[in-house]
Formats: sequence, structure tokens, C-alpha cells
Amino acid sequence: MTSMISRALIGALLASLALPLAAEPRELEWMELMPQEEADAWLQDSANVDHSGFGAPEPFQSFRTVPELDGLEVRIPGFVVPIETDGEGNLKEFFLVPYFGACIHVPPPPANQIIYGRLEEAIPMVNIWDAFWMEGTLNIEDVSNDTAASAYTMDVSRLELY
Repeated sequence: MTSMISRALIGALLASLALPLAAEPRELEWMELMPQEEADAWLQDSANVDHSGFGAPEPFQSFRTVPELDGLEVRIPGFVVPIETDGEGNLKEFFLVPYFGACIHVPPPPANQIIYGRLEEAIPMVNIWDAFWMEGTLNIEDVSNDTAASAYTMDVSRLELY
């Protein structure tokens, strides 16, 4: 009888070890959101930007994405550009951008360098001067509004200070 219980316990222990552990989200760098040839072209184009305020350069735009990232749980740092709030001024939807002032700076980043974040529940408005980690499920989906266009969205599970 003891031997049978021991085998059952050992079997249960081995079965529990075979269960996958909750995977940590993959930490992304912004350039990973672009196919390599797009990243090279954007970096080359960005090297010629004049920040003096005289003359606006032609913005580099690309909606090309990396299909392998669709549906992955990821974590990426960036800056919040508020888009939608609830009736009490709490943040509901926003763009996450790779550098401060990206959607008001000339030129804006390409669509594949902007992520449209959707929070399941609104949170108190964040300070747009601060950098944040955004975590959740990354999706390939085009979203455009008067502020910017993005080639990715995220169902945000966590937004925390960087």
C-alpha cells in the first residue's frame, strides 16, 4: 500500500514538472519591430534629419511588421502619448513611442515604431515626461488617428515606471 502511494506521489510530482511555467514576457528593443532592411533604411534616413527647426524633412513611413511577433507576450520601454480617457480623466488608450516627444516632434517615427496600447481598465493619468515599461499581448493591427499611425497594438496587462 505504501509503495502504491509513493508511486502515485512520484507520478504526480513528475506530471507537475512537465507543466509549462508561466513564461516571462519577451523584452523587445524598438528596432525589433521593423524588418531589418526597414530598420537600416530608417537609420540612414534619420541621420540626415535637421533639428534646427528650419524646413520639415519628409517623414519616413513604414507599416511593415515582423509577423513572428504577432500574439506574443512582450515588454517594451517607451513614452506614453495619451489618446483616450474615461469620463473621469483616467487613461484608457495611448500610443507608446520610443522617445520623448515622438508624436509632436518632426518627423514622427514610422508606424512600425509606434504601439497603440489598450488598457482593460482605465488607470490614473500618467506623467508623459516619464518613461514606462509596457507589457502585454502584441498584435499586428493598423490604427490611425489625428496624432499618429501605428502598425502594432497591445492589450496592455501592465504599465509601470521604467
